[in-house]
Amino acid sequence: MAKDSHVAVVVPYCFVPPRNGGHKAAFGLCRFLAGHTSVTAVTTPGNEDTEALPFRLQSLLGNSVTRYLHPRGAVRIARYFKQAGVTQCIAFQPFIALLLFIPCRLRGVPLSIYIQNLEYQRFRSMGKAWWPIVFVVEWLAFRLSDHLYFISPDEVVPGQRAFGLQPEQCSVLPYGTPYARQPERQTARRRIRKQHGYSEDECLIIFFGPQTYQPNLEAVVRIVEQIEPAFRQIADFPYRFLICGGGLPGKYNRLQDYDRVDYLGYVEDIEAYVQACDLMANPVNSGGGVKTKLVEAIALGTTVVSSYTGALGVVPEACGPKLIRVADEAYPAFAAALQQAYQKGQLPTPSSFYETYYWGNIVRGVNH
Repeated sequence: MAKDSHVAVVVPYCFVPPRNGGHKAAFGLCRFLAGHTSVTAVTTPGNEDTEALPFRLQSLLGNSVTRYLHPRGAVRIARYFKQAGVTQCIAFQPFIALLLFIPCRLRGVPLSIYIQNLEYQRFRSMGKAWWPIVFVVEWLAFRLSDHLYFISPDEVVPGQRAFGLQPEQCSVLPYGTPYARQPERQTARRRIRKQHGYSEDECLIIFFGPQTYQPNLEAVVRIVEQIEPAFRQIADFPYRFLICGGGLPGKYNRLQDYDRVDYLGYVEDIEAYVQACDLMANPVNSGGGVKTKLVEAIALGTTVVSSYTGALGVVPEACGPKLIRVADEAYPAFAAALQQAYQKGQLPTPSSFYETYYWGNIVRGVNH
């Protein structure tokens, strides 16, 4: 990336500070790309701008849902591109790319899209009736763009076939981690276990993510109704499943009926909880794209047992022994994999993982 280039990353929602996987993807891309070139995040009001940010924030989009189509936003963006000398635009969502097409063409700025999911596939897997409408919107956005960055290598070929894309139009830009190597874990492990009264010899297995998202809620139900009962039959050591993330429907009564499952709700410092745990369970069987929680957990040194669907988009060879995949819906096998992983003890995350998923390496793949 040339030093005199200026990249506008258009993020149509608040993402600073980052609170979920989508936020972290936008933040990581902007933060590490700013180490190579000038970066401005074109976004909505409400982000927490601080002097410590290595990139600029420009609130050129409104907070209303009409921001995706309102011509006023397009005019503001076109003016800013001219004023700031923007040389490349990356849309952080296919839906906002339609608004960006005219400003980019007027200013001669190449338009790229960072694809976190093939959204039509995600909605179809969740049984949403409107997925064909999403397909049409994606088709138009992808065909109007100059380049597409896929977060998941597994979606490149399906995307090319579904939308008639040329191979040279597509490349992979994975979801990354800010860690270049495995961070120290023991401090967080001791603090969280002491805070909640968990003993050092208790196997802690975490699942995290907002339960307002259907695939996450379905995974929680699988854990409490299928995986934990199967695990109980074979585990000869104390253990506890920790469920983190807000939005659990009231009918589940905060999982009070399950004596070896703790529902902790939304926790501010999720990284500390992941580091405090021995394993992560990821029985997500729907939705699309990369399950960012999987990358985050392995980056922090926590071994992940996942369904095959939940591990799509992640390179198993890069993860080494830190990723164990089990067939979808194979709950006794999932429980057995958790038991075996715990008995093997803590293995370090291999350097191959950070070579693949460290943001500092990933941003080198941004076209210039």
